[in-house]
This record gives sequence, C-alpha cells and structure tokens, in this order.
Amino acid sequence: MTIALGSAPRARRRYQLRPALVEAGSVMLGIALLIWSLLPIYNLFLIALDPEEGEIEFTGNLWPPEPSLDSFWDVVTQEARYLENFWHQFGNSLFIGLLTMVLTVLIGSLASFAVSRMRLGKASLLTNAALLTYAIPAAFLIVPYYRIMHVYGLLDSLWAVIAAQVTFATPFAILIMLLYASLIPF
Repeated sequence: MTIALGSAPRARRRYQLRPALVEAGSVMLGIALLIWSLLPIYNLFLIALDPEEGEIEFTGNLWPPEPSLDSFWDVVTQEARYLENFWHQFGNSLFIGLLTMVLTVLIGSLASFAVSRMRLGKASLLTNAALLTYAIPAAFLIVPYYRIMHVYGLLDSLWAVIAAQVTFATPFAILIMLLYASLIPF
C-alpha cells in the first residue's frame, strides 16, 4: 500500500513536467524557424549595405565595416549597367501582379459562388477536377501554351503572362473561396 502511495506523486510530477517540456520544445522550434526564416533577409540587407558590391558575405563579417546606402541610390537612379530598365521592369511587374490578382479573385469568386449555390450532387467532383490541373507539370504545357498565344497574336506581350498566371491560380482561388461562398446566406 505504501508503494502505491509513494509512486502517485512521482507520476503526478511526470505529468506536470510534460507540458513544460512540450512548451520548451515548441519555443526552441519556434526560435529555430525564426532564425531560418530571417537569415536570408539579413543576408540581403548585409549585401545591400556593403559598399564593396556584395563581397561582404565571403569575408565572414556580421556587419559591413562601413555601411552605405549607395546601392539603393544606384537602383533609384538606374546607374548600374544591369539596372538600366529597372523602373520599366518594375512597372511591368506591378501591372502583371495587380491585374492577375484582380482577375483571379473575380473569376474565383464568381465560380465559387456559382458552385456553392448550384444544387449539384457532385459539386465536390467539379471543384476537385479544377484542382487536378495541378497534377500536370507546368513544363508540359509550355509548347501548347506557346501555340495558343501565337494563334491569338499575344506572343511577347504582358497579356500572355497575365493569362498564364490567372489560369494557374484560378483553381486554387476557387477552392479557397468556395468555403467563404458557402457561408453566404441565401
């Protein structure tokens, strides 16, 4: 009888220690993931502030000896030879990104609302069929996509890039927005 009474506090202590160990392990994992995530960003700032044009990462220094903002000025003024069209390229990227976002949200929301309102017995089959497009590697679609853009006269245009990105992003947008569309009351 005394053995059973003596082992109960030990077992209780073990169960009280377990949440503390889980918490400590979670904190350690969180710190490791934070360092893993922030290290590339730190490396970018280290290279950007280096006056020697990106040689700092090979010297082993944790901070440039003489940090400089000249690299940022080179980008703004397009003084470096590989930055001569920076603002034009930035504008193209902004245009492509914004239009892709707007079209994907528009098409995805309309399709998800329609699927959620239709009383189809196989509605999940319809949405999963759209997700099946991700099973085909994008590299297999390069030649057919090139031919389609050639037929429509969109080669070497921003609209071809926008069409490709909207095409590949829409199935995922439908899946995500389908959950929200089903919450809208009739």
